[in-house]
Amino acid sequence: MSLQKIRLFLMTCLICILQSNAFVTPLLSTPKTILHKVQTSNQNTCPNTSILQHHGKIHTTSNHHSKQKRVVMMLRSSLISPSDTWGNAALLTLTATLSQSLSTTANIPIFRLLGAPVSAMALTFLLASLRILPPGGSIASSQIQSLSLHLATPLLLLSADLKDCKQRTGPLLSSFCYASLATLLACVVALTLLPCKTLLSASMGGGGDGMKIAAALMAKNVGGGVNYIAVCNSLQASPNAVAAGLCVDNIFALIYFPIVSALASGKPDLATISDDDDDLQEETKDVTKGEITIQSLSTILSMSTAITFISHTLLNLFKRSTSHALPLSTLLSILVLLLAPSKMLKPLQPTAEVVGTTLLYLFFATAGAPGFSIASSMKECFLPLSFFLIVLYALHGATLYFIRFLITRFSKKKNESVALQRLLTASSAAIGGPATAVALAKSNGWNSLIVPSLLVGNLGYAVATFLGIGFHAFFR
Repeated sequence: MSLQKIRLFLMTCLICILQSNAFVTPLLSTPKTILHKVQTSNQNTCPNTSILQHHGKIHTTSNHHSKQKRVVMMLRSSLISPSDTWGNAALLTLTATLSQSLSTTANIPIFRLLGAPVSAMALTFLLASLRILPPGGSIASSQIQSLSLHLATPLLLLSADLKDCKQRTGPLLSSFCYASLATLLACVVALTLLPCKTLLSASMGGGGDGMKIAAALMAKNVGGGVNYIAVCNSLQASPNAVAAGLCVDNIFALIYFPIVSALASGKPDLATISDDDDDLQEETKDVTKGEITIQSLSTILSMSTAITFISHTLLNLFKRSTSHALPLSTLLSILVLLLAPSKMLKPLQPTAEVVGTTLLYLFFATAGAPGFSIASSMKECFLPLSFFLIVLYALHGATLYFIRFLITRFSKKKNESVALQRLLTASSAAIGGPATAVALAKSNGWNSLIVPSLLVGNLGYAVATFLGIGFHAFFR
């Protein structure tokens, strides 16, 4: 930045301070507002500076107006121009990478609590608000968002193994069904017996975004973040509403997960791992930590792009909106999982998981690009969504407790599916996804639940998008 630009910036700040405004007002106000403040200040403090009398003639000072225009242009611009494709791409990918490091390896509690996806969104929100990234996003940001979203969905599904899910998950599959039912029941109660539907319909300008986000949150709390994004994209929710809904949900998730961890603390593992279980543990390590090769990377990318291409082609062929591309991609991915030979898919699953998760983090980085424009959506939707989520989380837990109470009280045989360890793991898989459930099982030494929790979490990925879309169609 040149010395002249610095002087112009300081001059604008000084004018705003003299008008009893905060120092950061020039950074947060629109250029039109800034120009008005500069003009008002000049009229109040030096009314004769806009004209000069020289030899009986009045001359306007073009230099003064030129400075005003320079101030406006400087405040309007960002360090990375919206047209700078590679600059935007570099900073967004760097933010996604940094968020992963901060949430896993860095000893910073706030980032560990937020997790990598929300940390990525928060960092880009900060960069856009400080005008390092262009506020409101850019063409590059939109392209990266679309590409990462449409490829992450089939990739994350292809990383799952659904064929032997029932046999390999055991009683945890029933526990997960209870947890998913608890989420669905809580959302139905919130919209039918309580005034959540009225509040959500009136929020965010009354354009229907409130109900779309509610449906997406229901899907997220059965599957995961990829289902939330897929439902939002399919229902065509506004970008600001998508980001605002995710922010509100993570506030409540930060309360929920410590409660689950406290309830799980000190509880023993449910079963001694047998030789067969040992084989499953080794198999899961191969799946989650397997070698990523050029062959597997090129194969999985070609499969995911082919699935995305076919879904868009079918929609265009039948003259349907491309907003339904993600649900169709989900369906096609499930068909591939069920029909393709396991020997072909298993070597590709580690690569699919790593690449899919990376793209998902990149998507969340682009979600924070609007910067302070999210603030208005947050203000409008915070109370309605908070009410909805309080009901969702409270009734989710209460329903699981009631199911456990009924089965243990009236069942003659011992039912393994309602053991506290399994219900807590299943609840974590529904609310937070497979990674959260696996982390809970590992942290408490529940080795017999590590493999099943990963599988039921992936099952949630497969079904939650359709549940969310159906939920919105029923209640809108």
